[in-house]
Amino acid sequence: MKYRTRYFINFEVEMNEEFDVTIIGSGVSGLLSAALLSRSGMKVLVLEKHYLIGGYLQGFERKDFVFDTAIHWLNQYNEQGTVTRVFKMLGDDYPKPQLMERIQRHISAGHDYVLTNNPDELRDQLIRDFPHEKPGIERFFKVAKRIAKVSLRFSEFFQSVETKSSLEIPFFRMKQLAIIYPLIPYAMYSGDEGVKKGLSKFFKDPKLQELFCTERDMLSCIFPIAWAYNSDYQNPPIGGSQVIPAWLEKQVVPEKCEIRLSSEVTGFDFDTDEITAVRYKNRGKEYTVKTKYVIAACDVDFLYRRLVPPNLVPPKFFETLEESELYSSSVTISVALDCTAESLGFGHELTLICEASSTRDEHSSGDPHKSAISVLAPTVRDHTLAPEGKGTITLYVPAWMDYQDNWQTEKNAKGDFVRTEAYKKLKDDFAQVIFDRVEAKMCPDLRKHILFYEVATPVTYYRYTGNKNGSMMGTRPGKKNMQSKIAHYRTPVKNLVIGGQWAELGGGVPIAVKTAFNASLIILRKWDKPRFKRLLNAYKKGAKLTA
Repeated sequence: MKYRTRYFINFEVEMNEEFDVTIIGSGVSGLLSAALLSRSGMKVLVLEKHYLIGGYLQGFERKDFVFDTAIHWLNQYNEQGTVTRVFKMLGDDYPKPQLMERIQRHISAGHDYVLTNNPDELRDQLIRDFPHEKPGIERFFKVAKRIAKVSLRFSEFFQSVETKSSLEIPFFRMKQLAIIYPLIPYAMYSGDEGVKKGLSKFFKDPKLQELFCTERDMLSCIFPIAWAYNSDYQNPPIGGSQVIPAWLEKQVVPEKCEIRLSSEVTGFDFDTDEITAVRYKNRGKEYTVKTKYVIAACDVDFLYRRLVPPNLVPPKFFETLEESELYSSSVTISVALDCTAESLGFGHELTLICEASSTRDEHSSGDPHKSAISVLAPTVRDHTLAPEGKGTITLYVPAWMDYQDNWQTEKNAKGDFVRTEAYKKLKDDFAQVIFDRVEAKMCPDLRKHILFYEVATPVTYYRYTGNKNGSMMGTRPGKKNMQSKIAHYRTPVKNLVIGGQWAELGGGVPIAVKTAFNASLIILRKWDKPRFKRLLNAYKKGAKLTA
């Protein structure tokens, strides 16, 4: 019996089904790859272990309140951005983001500053408050303007080197070096001492340097201001981040693409070093589909440990992965309010609450007393996310899986995390500390207006996405990860390509879109050269990619 509907969870399939490409994971990267490849004529299967599409952009609903789960802000999604450029290839009805005018507010015991999409306002305020540092402040903002020009050329790096011919690669490398040259003087400064040393090239006042107390490297101090000069901060579209995967799901060609939910991949069948079939489980039943290619838009640790035979995995891969610098996970507290968020003083901007006594490492340590807190009020800019007269706020705290013995969970025989009563108590205790700090710095009456709240931990993110340690985005940009080449598209398996957050350093929607585009190009280059050129030309010309 044929598959009866693309999204029905408990389905029956033919025994000898065959697809041109199977995609593991239905986050932004997996769904976009499915749309691009199905429009290029390939027969596509998307397997998603969760019962919802979207990955980190799933979001959730409780009692008529809608909550985002991951987005702080979006980049490369303005009119000139690469996200917009690719989405327009699929349709002009793509979800439109909202421009952020007030971007980030930084609160600590010593200051309260706001970065807007006119960064010169912040520059002038800093000069007024630190007149003795005026020359350095002016130089710092001039550097940010130069780097803003580099950021505008992101589209020139969008096509990865893996999709270029041997003749194109040397010229691409030279152009790449010429473009990123302005970044090189600042790329060497990382870690606590490195950032302090880098900032001291501009200004030495500890109170002024405190404005950048949460950043892990010097470029992370400069890029936010550069993006602000480019007006490259966007809020999610009306309806929340969930509308992005919902729209992408509609862009696949129905006759060419199936999306199967609650379907966890359990293994591959091989012929030497090529995958011939993908095995997966749905509600206790095992299924097998034949496939020519696979895009793994999923966690690479899971891929190489559980699906690829050990003899095909590079011997040092896991050692390199363990030593790589990952983005942290998060404790995310989603709060429903009995009044609007703006009536309590929350604004459009992301507010960063920092403790002046915390070190740079402590700001991202996951300690609820010392870590920085990111505060968002989504309903200030989108009233559709809550019932009339009510609102939401979302509190993000960097967090790690190993906190208090894996969050007081236990492991069962399969190695899965089992949430205990101690886990539930720890979650709530953590939330109460965060509420205390937000009340002390921003909103003294917060608890009086809380209707309910939900707490997600690294364990939660791991359960829903499978990402190593619940990491929010994979591997961080930086010297160490660049030298190790931990981010990669191609694998030791000839017809297996990495997609999603692990194929490139960095994260967020821009990287998900970039990896989907490039993973699709790699597959098409092998499958059908004319269709490879068709997709590439559509991007270069800003043309529609029709089925």
